Formats: sequence, C-alpha cells, structure tokens
Amino acid sequence: MLPGPDFGAQAAALAHAGDDYFRILFEQSPDGILVTDAQSNYLDANPRICAMLGYAREQLVGMHSRDVLVDAEHAGIDATLEAIWRGREHKQAWRFRRRDGSMFDGEIRASTLADGRIVATIRDIGDRRETEAIWRRCASIVDSSEDSIISTDFDHLVTSWNRGAERMTGYAASEMIGASLFPLLPVQCQPAERELTERLRRGESVANTESTRLTRDGSTITVSMSASPIRDALGQIVGASRIARDISQQKQHEAEIMRLTRMYSALSGINQAIVWKRTREGLFEGVCKALVEQGGFCMTWVGLADAQTERLIPIAQCGDSQHYLDQIDIRITNHVRGRGPAGTAFRENRTMVCNDTANDPVVAPWRDALTTRGWRACAAIPIRSGEVVWGTLNVYADQTGFFRDLEIALLEEAAGDVAFALDNFAREEERIRIDAMARQERQFSETMIESMPGILYFYDANGKFLRWNRNFERVTGYSAAQIGQMTPGDFFGGDDRSIVSERIAEVFESGASSVEAPLLCADGSSVPYFMTGRLVAYEDAPALVGMGIDVSERKRAEEALRELAETLEHKVVERTSELHEALVRADSADRLKSAFLASMSHELRTPLNSIIGFTGILKGGLAGPINAEQEKQLGMVQTSARHLLELINDVLDISKIEAGQLEVRADTFDLRASVLKVAELIRPLAAKKGIEVTISLDDSISTIRGDRRRVEQVLLNLVGNAVKFTVRGSVAISATTLAGATGDPSRARVAVGVRDTGMGIKREDLAIIFTPFRQLDVGLARTYEGTGLGLAICERLAVLMGGRIDVESEWTKGSTFTLVLPAHAGSAA
Repeated sequence: MLPGPDFGAQAAALAHAGDDYFRILFEQSPDGILVTDAQSNYLDANPRICAMLGYAREQLVGMHSRDVLVDAEHAGIDATLEAIWRGREHKQAWRFRRRDGSMFDGEIRASTLADGRIVATIRDIGDRRETEAIWRRCASIVDSSEDSIISTDFDHLVTSWNRGAERMTGYAASEMIGASLFPLLPVQCQPAERELTERLRRGESVANTESTRLTRDGSTITVSMSASPIRDALGQIVGASRIARDISQQKQHEAEIMRLTRMYSALSGINQAIVWKRTREGLFEGVCKALVEQGGFCMTWVGLADAQTERLIPIAQCGDSQHYLDQIDIRITNHVRGRGPAGTAFRENRTMVCNDTANDPVVAPWRDALTTRGWRACAAIPIRSGEVVWGTLNVYADQTGFFRDLEIALLEEAAGDVAFALDNFAREEERIRIDAMARQERQFSETMIESMPGILYFYDANGKFLRWNRNFERVTGYSAAQIGQMTPGDFFGGDDRSIVSERIAEVFESGASSVEAPLLCADGSSVPYFMTGRLVAYEDAPALVGMGIDVSERKRAEEALRELAETLEHKVVERTSELHEALVRADSADRLKSAFLASMSHELRTPLNSIIGFTGILKGGLAGPINAEQEKQLGMVQTSARHLLELINDVLDISKIEAGQLEVRADTFDLRASVLKVAELIRPLAAKKGIEVTISLDDSISTIRGDRRRVEQVLLNLVGNAVKFTVRGSVAISATTLAGATGDPSRARVAVGVRDTGMGIKREDLAIIFTPFRQLDVGLARTYEGTGLGLAICERLAVLMGGRIDVESEWTKGSTFTLVLPAHAGSAA
C-alpha cells in the first residue's frame, strides 16, 4: 500500500495562518494530527487522531504523550524531543494505547513550527501492513488500482503494466510490456533508477521515494514510488515491483500551502514591524526584511518619490546582495524608464505585476540585470499616505508566474497596513508637534508672567485668587498658601479698600478699570501701586486679570518736578542770558573767520603763484642754463607748489561756501564743449596710468544756463577722482537730458555721469563721502593724496547751482557719480 499525503506541512500552515481552508484540511485529514508545545503537551487534535485513540478532542487537549503511549515508549520521549529541536524531522514507529486499553502501531512524523509548537502526523501502520498483505494475496485487484503498479526485470524491461499505469502515463500495456522503462524517465532521473535497481537486486525495498516520470504527451509528473524485489518459487530475486502514485497535484497543493504560509508569515512580520517600529525608516526596513526572510522573496525594496529629480529613490531594502539598486534608474514620469512596474504603479496608483521578466517588454530597460540575478517575476504596489501616493513597495521572485490573485491580494493588504502605519506616524508626529507647541506656549506664558516687572493677579467674581506671579508674593510678603485664602480687599486699608472695591465692581460691569492705591504688605508697610483690571472669561465664568506697577519712583519724580518748577523760571532767565552772550561771541568769531579768509585769499595765493612762475622761468632756461639734476629739483618744487595751491583753493572754497560768500553765475554756455574740455584735460593723466577715457553725449546736449566755471570744476574733480582711484580699466563720461517731472520744458534737467572700474566704495562709507576733511583712505600709509574736500565742494556747488550729485558704487567693482543740473537757471533740479 502506498502512503497517503503528508499532512505535516499542511498542519504547520494551519497553525501558522489559521485560514478556513487549512482548517478543512486539518479536520478532514485521513491521518491523525496532533499539535503540541515544546514539552509534548497536546494543544489541538484532529478528528482522525481522536478516532484512532478513542478520546474526544476536549479530552486530548492538555494530555501528554506519555498518557497515550505504552509504558515502554516513555523513556524515548525526551530524546525524541531533543532531536526534533535540533532541526531534524522525526520519523519513528511508536506503540500507542487506546482509551479502551487496546494497542496499535503508529508511524509518527514530527517537526517544529516557527513559534515553537510541534506538529505530529500519526498513521496506523497496522492497517497498512494488512492492506499490503491483502494486496499480495489478491493480485486480481491490482489491475483496478488507481496507482501505477508495474514490474520489471533487472534489465529494466517491463513485465507487467496495470491500468493505473496506463492512465498515469498514457501508454497501453501492449506498448510497454517487453519495452524498456527508461524512455519514461527524464535523463536526470536515470542514474537514480540504476541505483534503485541495484538495491532491489540486493533484496532491499524502497518506500515512498519521489521521482519524475514522462507521459506520452511529453509532460512531466511527480510520483511517490515504493519498490520491492520479486522472488520466484525458490526465493530467488528475479525482478522488481514498483507502485507509483501521481502526487503532482498534491505537490502543487503543498507548494501553494508553503507559498501562502510564507506570505501569511511575512504579513505577520510586517504587522509586528508596524506595531514595534517607531520610525518610518525602521518600519520600511522591517517590511523588507519580513518579505525576504519570512515571505521567501528574493529581494524587496521601498522607493520614495523625489519630485525634484523625478525618480524613485530606494530608502529601504533587503536581499540586494548584488547591488542591483545601485545600478537602476526608475522615473516617476512617462519616461521610458518610468513605464516599468514601479514607475507605472506610482504614476497610475495601481498594482503592477510582471510574471515573466525574460519576455515582458515593460521591464526591457532592466531585463539583463534581472535575469542575471535569476529574478523571474516582480511586482510593484503603491504606498499611500492619505490619498497621496508616497512611493512603491517592490518585490522580486525567482519563479515565473509567481504573482497570482492571492499573492497580489496579500501584498496589497501589506501595503495597506503600511499606509495605515504611515498615517499613524503622521498623526503621531502632528500630535507631538501640537504637544510641543502647547508646552512652548505654556513655557512662554509662564516665562512672560514671571518676567513681568510688576505684580500679576487673577481672581474670580467672588474674589478668590486663581493665579498670581511670584512678584506678588515677594512684594506683599505673603506665602502662596496665604494668598490662596485671601481676597483682593485684604491688601488695602481704610478708604482705599472702598475705592478699590468700586473699581473691581466697575471691571465686572463695564469690562476694564484702574486705580492707584497703597498696597498693604504682610509686615504692615505699604507701597504705592497703579493697578489695572480687565474682564475675561475663565471656564465660562467671569474673572478679573490685572497688573500692578510700583509707582514709588514716579511719586518721587513728581515731587522732584514740583520742586524744579519752582526754580525753573529763574534758571531759564539765567540760561537765556548766557546763551545770548555765547551767540554774540560765535557771530563775531564767524565774521572774523570770514574776514580772515577773504583777506588771506590774496596773501596766500600771490606768493605761491610767484613761486610757480619763477620756477617755470628757471626750468625754461630764461635765467641761464641749468643742469639735469637742477631741472629735476625745480620740477619737484613746481609740483609741490601747485599741489599746495590746490589745497589752499579747496580750503578757501569750502570756507566761502559755508560762510555763504560764494556766488554762482547764471550764463548760457555750451555744456558739450565743457565736457569735452574736461576730458581733454584729464587724458594725459589717464594715459599715463593706461586707463581709457570714453565719452558718450546725447544729441540733445547743447547749451544750458549756469556757472560754466563751477560746472567744469565739479566735472574735473569727479573725472580726476575716477582716474585717481582706478588702477586698470576705463573711465566713461556720459551726458543726457532728463525731461521734467510734469513734462514742463522749463523743468528739464541734464545729467553728466562719470563711471569708473576702480576700487569702488563700501556701502557703509557712502554716507560720509561728502563730509569735509573725511577720506576713506586714512592712516599713516595712505595711498592717495588730498584734503578730503573735493567731493564736499562738488556736492555744495551742485546744490548752489540748483542740482545734486548721485552716487552708485559696488565695492571692488567701481563707482558712478552723476551731476544733475537744471537745464535753465533757477529751475528745480
């Protein structure tokens, strides 16, 4: 008799998953099934084992193995349990005692589940032996057996072939008797067949070995085969009998059970990760690990969408030992690399499956990498947070056609659980954020209350204090416990108490009030306080919140002011007299300064002009020949004298401007000619430094009304500064006409700009460049000469002429100075 199906794996799946389908298998199994704990205490029993032992299920649950085994077997229980726990599948014949005292021989197979429980299947082998004996005695029933029963000689030639063999293989007995068995054996199974024949030749029997057979249509089937030697009447071994049962469907069922067991195990692992992981990163790592280690997938990863790069970025993975994720590029757009399972699942918010990576065109960009690693199928499931697709869960299997409806449903359930966990994370983060904000608000309120310089109080309509700050305790000298038993009136005496009570009543009637009164302290002293009150709602009841400020200093200040007022008039008269005398002295000094400058103008300039003139005569040889060294020295004298004259002119000009003695003319002159004149005067100095001077004048620039000499003085100073402070580059002079703000031609202006590529001016220095005697280049090691009066004079001259000077500058990049003047004398700039 061939053994029936092995239900050990089915029972393991049942104990692990709890599905109704597996419960049916458990209940209807033709073999007995027991589920025990690690000490062999019975936890569950199916109907078959209950019938075999004569106990009800409720009676077996809680019993121990020694309760149903004969006494002689008890000694081997502990050793058997130890062998099972070492990972070996236990198979052994045991002798059992039924409830009625009768005994039978049972074959038991036992293995452990992941949670530590043991599943054992028990088969009554006494029945099997009886059946085998009957089969040997009753050869007439062989032909009606559903199993394949054949016999061969030791040359592998078929000597008998029953109808079960015909149905199983598709070959008739007439075709096979006398033919070789080898055409039915796949090449890889033929060595095992030869080894089996040798064992049978030696008289050995082989039971329940799995093998593969070829059918007439070329398909393969999996069989469970038992073989025994055939002896003749003299006991000589002359051939072999083979009994085979097609277990292909059973193997498929077992494989499916194993697949589903793994899937449920993975789902359980995912749910554990959801329960125990406290971060998104930890959750995703736990999900990937459960799918690979418990679900049996080759590799799993979670991808997060990056809107900036438009890619799915792996943030967690398990099983990628060959660095597949380092090589791939998956887009979330409708790009050629975004049309695979992961990109499409994200973009279209639906599960995508590829059950044949070797031929499915959607994985073409990644096919080589997938097939090299032996990944034959893959799936991508969108992960959502709320209604938004957050990323994808991606799984890979080594079997073509792996992903079927149930697997997909379980993976989608896992993704749904992850989405639920993400929402929980989001809610928890929001709760933590709100709690943190609340704590911050409380801390802020506490800090504000305690940092207030005055006293703060908060009490209800009955005068019961609800809250106060520590300043209130410090000022009054009462403890918190004492204040909690007091009312506002207890802090005031006499008439002040009545006034304060009136103000409190006013707050509860009209919403706000204030009062100034002495606050009585615990030691009997009083402190003048200005107190406010405002009506607020607290727990749906009216309450008063207010502050008190110590006005002792103000009182003292008011007293001091009263004393000061009495003597103020006398002091004002005295001070007014002193100021008048100082004003007279200052006016006299200013007139003396102006007179001095006017008188010194000629006295200072005449000697310097003489020095410059006579030096020129000597250099020109008009007073006789001079040598080269003398000419050099005279040149230095002439240069120094001219520089000194410029300094004196600047000092005199700024003095006249400040004294109001400098007058500007209003003549008509050619502005274009003046600009060109200034440019020609400055070109030699610019050429000496290698600086290019460019001129750009609008056609509208012609004659204007103003002081030509002063305009040229300002322009010469601005252009000279531009050349002086430019090491390399250029100086650009431009002029244009600006229309009047209202379109009135009489309010037209002209703008002459000087732009350089020099050192520029720092932003913080722009405010002081027009201040007299202020220079940006200061210190002992000055780079540029000057008095610091040039820009100050230019700015004041521009104002005197009804204009202004605008400045734009960027440090190290250069500056632009623009002189804006009215086109007609007397018009506003």
